[in-house]
Amino acid sequence: MEIGIRRIYVTFAGLLLAASCASGALAQGDEAIDEIISPDLERREIREAKIDTEDFEFTVYAGGIISVEDFGSSRLIGGSLAYHINEDFFMEAGYGQTKLGETSYEKLSGSAPLLTDEERELSMYNLSLAWNFMPGEIFIFDKWALNSNLYLIGGIGNTSFADEEHFTYNVGAGVRVLAQDWLALRLDVRDHILEHEIFGEPLRTNNLSTQLGFSIYF
Repeated sequence: MEIGIRRIYVTFAGLLLAASCASGALAQGDEAIDEIISPDLERREIREAKIDTEDFEFTVYAGGIISVEDFGSSRLIGGSLAYHINEDFFMEAGYGQTKLGETSYEKLSGSAPLLTDEERELSMYNLSLAWNFMPGEIFIFDKWALNSNLYLIGGIGNTSFADEEHFTYNVGAGVRVLAQDWLALRLDVRDHILEHEIFGEPLRTNNLSTQLGFSIYF
């Protein structure tokens, strides 16, 4: 009888010890879960880029080069005024001027010039539509991130030289990098396609231009 009572006490004590261990393990498990689910992290402040919402963009091209077929390359200066319809599209009116050089025929033949100095003054204007097809960011030295846009552009206009007006198509692409919320750096490459009869027969020419300038939003 005494042996049976001892076994009951031993069994009861064992159950109490097992319950105590299980309770401690559950408590430790809850603490571990709390650490995983509720970490004590220091939140950093995030500042969003402030970009003006003005729709007009005025650009001055101070550094540009145009290669006019048969007349060589010369400096191109000009500007443009753009209206941003939305984030994807903008319309632009542009103007540029340059002075043509001598043709290869004039250089090789040594004959009288084909054009006078006034006739070598070339001016062009166009109206174009552009598509911002790849907005993104440009990183400089892993410290600055500048908003940027790659765009495709095309339109029609007029080119005047040699006392004649020439209907002109223009197609190209460019990149715009936003330095400030009101100021951008812009690089533009285009092909100006026109037809003239300076050499006696109709000649369709492709005239490539590269323009670098600054844009102001207002």
